[in-house]
Amino acid sequence: MIKTLKTDRKLPHHYLIGVGIHPMTARKEAGKLFLKYGPLYFHNKDVDRLRDANMMAEDKVFKTTQKEALEMYDVGSLVSSISSMQLASAANQCTIHHFSSAYKMTDEDFVTLVTAANISPSTRRLLDESDICSRYHR
Repeated sequence: MIKTLKTDRKLPHHYLIGVGIHPMTARKEAGKLFLKYGPLYFHNKDVDRLRDANMMAEDKVFKTTQKEALEMYDVGSLVSSISSMQLASAANQCTIHHFSSAYKMTDEDFVTLVTAANISPSTRRLLDESDICSRYHR
């Protein structure tokens, strides 16, 4: 999943969120989306360091283990957080969404976005397009 993140230099702030759907047994909220995990924040610099660490770990000349490369580029905690979110989302049948922004966003911005997706088809489409790891593991 980490290798598939698409970034734009004009949008340096990145967020991952986990979105769940209330089960049909939930009385008032049945079928409605809610923010389950996140947002997990990272910057373009973190993405560059991740790519560099990955390149070093995959290059046969460097002969560096993945763990050593992550420690060298100081991105081990980010990878751990992303992996934890991915495992928790899979276990709880949630989807993970990636958003990029030119400015920092707050937790409330994401709660509002997910809540609005229950009402507005255009916001729901935005959420659907940002899905990077669906609950059925594409």
